[in-house]
Amino acid sequence: MEKKLKNFKFVECDVELESVGQISKNDLKNILDSKEDGQDTTNTYTENNNSSDVSTSTVVEYDVGLESVGQISENEFKSILNSKEDGQDTNNTYTENNNSSDISTSTDLNSMLNLQYDFPTDIAKFPWTITDANLIRSLILYGPCKPDINFPVNNNGKRFSSSYYFLTTKSGTKIPRTWLCYSYNLDCVYCESCWLFADRSYGKFKWDWIYGINDWNHLSQSIQRHESSIQHLDAAKIRSIWVKNETIDASLEKQYTDEAVKWRNVLKRLIKIILSITAGNCALRGNEGSLKIKCATEGNFLRTVRLLAEFDPILNDILNDENQKIKYLSWSIQNELLDILSTELRHLICNKIRSSSFFSVILDSTQDITKQDQVSLVIRYTTLDFEKKQIQIKKSFLGFYLLSHHGAANYVELLKNTLMRLDLNIMKYRGQGYDGAAVMSGSITGVQKQICDIVPNAIFVHCCSHNINLVLCDAAKSTRKIQSFFDTVQDIYNLFSSSSPRWAQLAFGEEYGNKINKITLKKVCPTRWEARHNALFSLKHRFVDVLKSLSNIQLSSSKKDEINMATTLKKKNGKC
Repeated sequence: MEKKLKNFKFVECDVELESVGQISKNDLKNILDSKEDGQDTTNTYTENNNSSDVSTSTVVEYDVGLESVGQISENEFKSILNSKEDGQDTNNTYTENNNSSDISTSTDLNSMLNLQYDFPTDIAKFPWTITDANLIRSLILYGPCKPDINFPVNNNGKRFSSSYYFLTTKSGTKIPRTWLCYSYNLDCVYCESCWLFADRSYGKFKWDWIYGINDWNHLSQSIQRHESSIQHLDAAKIRSIWVKNETIDASLEKQYTDEAVKWRNVLKRLIKIILSITAGNCALRGNEGSLKIKCATEGNFLRTVRLLAEFDPILNDILNDENQKIKYLSWSIQNELLDILSTELRHLICNKIRSSSFFSVILDSTQDITKQDQVSLVIRYTTLDFEKKQIQIKKSFLGFYLLSHHGAANYVELLKNTLMRLDLNIMKYRGQGYDGAAVMSGSITGVQKQICDIVPNAIFVHCCSHNINLVLCDAAKSTRKIQSFFDTVQDIYNLFSSSSPRWAQLAFGEEYGNKINKITLKKVCPTRWEARHNALFSLKHRFVDVLKSLSNIQLSSSKKDEINMATTLKKKNGKC
């Protein structure tokens, strides 16, 4: 697309160009008109309230197509002046193209939509390829270039007709072709949809309907072929989205949003299932097998998911859609969700601990099923209930931590690293609670002593439950009668628990054996006093049944050892 500057002739010119910057159309007219009127050309050119002298500009002839100039940059103006000094022909061509490097890039593309023109959206006034979204939106909002004028006749005596703007059906209905436009400046028709939205990287992309078609003899056939082309159909589809004030990005964003909402709903249900199962201390997994086949040995998690899927369309779609490869039901996802939930819960607990002025630590270790020592960490702290105006004492379990070695230094190092990882200030440490083992409570090298060396105010308190239990156990061993009494209680438990028939006959007969009370005999624990209390309570409740069962064993048993044991225990119970 070319625009010509006609008969641009200068005889003398002495302009301080470095101070001009860009000269607009009106400024150039004023300079030229001033010479025509006989005015002194030693005048002042003012731009943005800054005075710049334009001196000794003598012009004798000019005939410039100013309507096609727009703004002339400093470099362009220099080149025009220099061309005259060098004796070059000034009947040159000023080319405006998006690929041309001679055009000033400082002009915003959106400013090119000049509403002062008769046909502002004519393709002749714009580059062949437009990438500015605001300009595209402005062209669509203004509307296509469809002049209804007395169209010019070509050399063959043919001309364009405005009837092509419509598709006339056999019933006479006229359907507008919104994409078909006519360029007044180029005297050709073009496809606005392909100009603005066609994919230039498409393998069979053609520029014909962008550069313009002016073969009026075969225009109908050209329109039919273009309307059915893939290039045009794709461009029209994108145009329809823009007409709705949407973009491709907005459409994709909506797809992403819908997908995110879907998986958020799936995860919400799975998290609720995990929380429900773990609240009852139940295992999540079993022998899962395949998701397609319901397995009798599958775990509680999948069983619950299948149950809810019968009533919930979201979970039903996840389970039964074969094209849906991602389901979030694997053991690794379950473990990851458990880890995320535990981390978040631990974070909330630690926030409460940090808000407290001080805290105490209760530490103990035990072996897991793999015979590895797991250290349990419990923090005791206080919180303020502002509504009830009360101070509440809280005790929170923060987790199990693996301990490889069992020295006091190892316990201290583990405790320090754990508090640091949880962002808990060890200087707020005010109390230590451990068992009576030397490695924990030792006054020279024990854990409590090493912690006191770091935090002198961290007072060690031997676990009260341990203390009471040890006192009661030692007191029970101090008297021979009490020790014999608990031995008898344990022997009674051992007699009945070692044989299923005797345990069933404890209620004296199978008829009553099926109706055994919930309170059964308990064994005596040598270290836990609470267990001894439970053993005595159950024996007291079932004492008459025990005597009946012992008598029944004496009379009906064929085993001599069993008869002797029952006789001995019955005598001891009689003395009790």
